[in-house]
Amino acid sequence: MMLRKDTFGPDPMYSNATFTNCFNSGATSTGNWDDHGSGDYYSVIDYGSNVYAPVSVDSLTVYY
Repeated sequence: MMLRKDTFGPDPMYSNATFTNCFNSGATSTGNWDDHGSGDYYSVIDYGSNVYAPVSVDSLTVYY
């Protein structure tokens, strides 16, 4: 998942968080981004070149 900062104009992209159990059904997966300072952020699923990849998430919890 790509971390982006909500700003006026194009939103800057930060690093992708790599999750630990993405392909294990029913597993809990964790990932993190480094601290990028205060502001409004959001995450975007980065499909790369496979824009038709299905995504299924039972729940998502974000800690900061």
